Amino acid sequence: MTVRESWFPSHVKDMSQKECQSLLEGGHVGRIAFVDPDGPVVLPVNYVMVGGCVVLATAPYSSLARHAASAAVSFEIDEIDEFTESGWSVLVRGRTSIVERHELSGVDLPQPWAEGIRTLVRKISPADISGRRLIPT
Repeated sequence: MTVRESWFPSHVKDMSQKECQSLLEGGHVGRIAFVDPDGPVVLPVNYVMVGGCVVLATAPYSSLARHAASAAVSFEIDEIDEFTESGWSVLVRGRTSIVERHELSGVDLPQPWAEGIRTLVRKISPADISGRRLIPT
């Protein structure tokens, strides 16, 4: 067996919007991708879903705050099982915007794992949501 061969052949299946939304609602950590002057950047972030939008908190002077303001971004969550070579991923594409605190009354904001104060709340309004599963056959 070569390194590329697998004990568990898999196939790819597109997920429904309902399944993608359910996985997004159940998650707490994802990765946001944007472009800064040096090129593409991907950062892990804590998030919550509010009204179909991905909501995250950041520091007002962070790279994310400076370079993803009203910018096109991607956001991804996933789960991988290396043993069975299976898993899934959900991709959200959209633009970010600032969320005013009054828009989130009654909503628990994301709690970042990293230390620091995150007072700037942003949301990603999805233009497109897609997902795929890699399923062992």
